[in-house]
Amino acid sequence: MIYPIYVDRDSFLHFLDPRVKILGTLLGIVAIMLYNDPLVLTALFILTFAVGRALGKIGVGEMLHLLKPLVPIVIITLVLWPIIYKPRLQGLLFGVSFSMRLLTFALLTFLLLMTTSQRDLILGFVRLGMPYEFGLTISISLRYIPTLYALTSNIMDAQKSRGWEMEKGNFLVRMKRMSAVLIPLLVASLKTAHELSIALESRGLGAAKKRTFLHDIEMRRRDYAAMAVILVLFGLALYVRYGLGFGHINMYG
Repeated sequence: MIYPIYVDRDSFLHFLDPRVKILGTLLGIVAIMLYNDPLVLTALFILTFAVGRALGKIGVGEMLHLLKPLVPIVIITLVLWPIIYKPRLQGLLFGVSFSMRLLTFALLTFLLLMTTSQRDLILGFVRLGMPYEFGLTISISLRYIPTLYALTSNIMDAQKSRGWEMEKGNFLVRMKRMSAVLIPLLVASLKTAHELSIALESRGLGAAKKRTFLHDIEMRRRDYAAMAVILVLFGLALYVRYGLGFGHINMYG
């Protein structure tokens, strides 16, 4: 079973054309890559949260729940940067920068998935010129992330009920014990992929070169207006970064 990220809400983001949201997400990721100042990246992360809450009607708890699996990576980043970069305070600041960048990347992607149904997401990719199979592959790959997370949680709970202990022992011992989770996860993943391939074949995927759609998408005035706002904001981000030279810290100078 594939656990969906999409949440059905009556919001501005939900009614936007998927092409606008896809391009907006890509431009947002590019804009975030322009900066490495921790204050700027933290502000952009908070702004993304505010957009999801105000325009997508997505709860703060729902967004934090999806970001929860990234917490270990954030902790590792915050610990390692002060070690590998001197002075340590500046290393910590760069650790915060990379953590905020990672979290904002993930949040932008999750907002796209939470406000766009799988059908519209595939249509958006196809109408942007991508082959249908490519759009379907991207959609399934993104939707499979919460599936793996749910499978991992279920397997860990099942192993703990059988006396499996992950918290005890050194790092090597813990890594060895993780095989009790990784092997069932691999088997379950292969089984799910096999069932998915059978389902796609039974629906005639690839039988015809040109596909027809029962449901189609169409750009409206609000979509053009939203796209114009996104382009203006992206242009402003470029001007602030390269015109004003704001938001970038030289790491090696």
